[in-house]
Amino acid sequence: MKTSYSRSTNRARRYRGERTLGGCLVYAGDDLLDKHLSVHPVSPGGFDWGPDAAPERACQLAIALLALTLGLEVAVDDYHLFAENFVRRELTGDEWSVRLQDLRESSYREQYLHRDYPENTAPAPADVEIETIDLDTITYADELALVRRYDEVLWKKGNTHGNLARLQTIRRGERDPAAEPFSKQWLSTHGRLISSTAKRALGEEFETMGEFAAWACYATSLTTVDHVGESTAKTIRSLRPTLVRWFGGEEYIPQFDDDQETLVTEDTDEEDRNEEAVEDNPSITASGKP
Repeated sequence: MKTSYSRSTNRARRYRGERTLGGCLVYAGDDLLDKHLSVHPVSPGGFDWGPDAAPERACQLAIALLALTLGLEVAVDDYHLFAENFVRRELTGDEWSVRLQDLRESSYREQYLHRDYPENTAPAPADVEIETIDLDTITYADELALVRRYDEVLWKKGNTHGNLARLQTIRRGERDPAAEPFSKQWLSTHGRLISSTAKRALGEEFETMGEFAAWACYATSLTTVDHVGESTAKTIRSLRPTLVRWFGGEEYIPQFDDDQETLVTEDTDEEDRNEEAVEDNPSITASGKP
């Protein structure tokens, strides 16, 4: 997942810690290990390790180590397990040194029935609301919870934080995707299998994204538009999940109201009646004449 959070490039091959009069210091190579409070702040005061370490400080060290070695999502999801299994049980001395590959051992992120684990305080998807949250002050844990909650309606391309900001303005009524101009360029980007002739015709047919989305998602037939055949219609129908994300939810896509759909239905009903008449009386042609 793309994110506004930039993971440190100082991912070292070896990590070491030392307990001093000034506190517990942890190094990534030759550099002090960042606390990674922007990922999830459990203990802003710093790190600790060993069986007597405060759970909060052990958790903050777990977050910092996991964020660099296994990624941000692992750090948010598994830091409480890693804190108990590794930080409090494996790092027992005043000084320690571990290799990068040692931190990737999967058993340190498993939950064992006979062990008491600190609570994972990272927000769950149900804890966050896109309409009310301040996106300028969120942590990565908040961002991850938002992404998971709004996964089906969140735009996927580009930066996640920017996409969350876009969704927020839609949900707050500050932005209306339906009023945005529609162009064949949008189709070139998101509907690459559509022919250039059809794209040009659609660009002339629809002025706004709302008009196009309503037609693409809800029209009974798409082939009534010039240069839209069955294959192109199938491709356009497949854009529905993309359009739902573009609009921030299906409820923001306008309803489709097209008089010609009624005419098409009436013509189809007439053809069906003629075909039934032919079957009953072979002397009558498909046009309804003897």
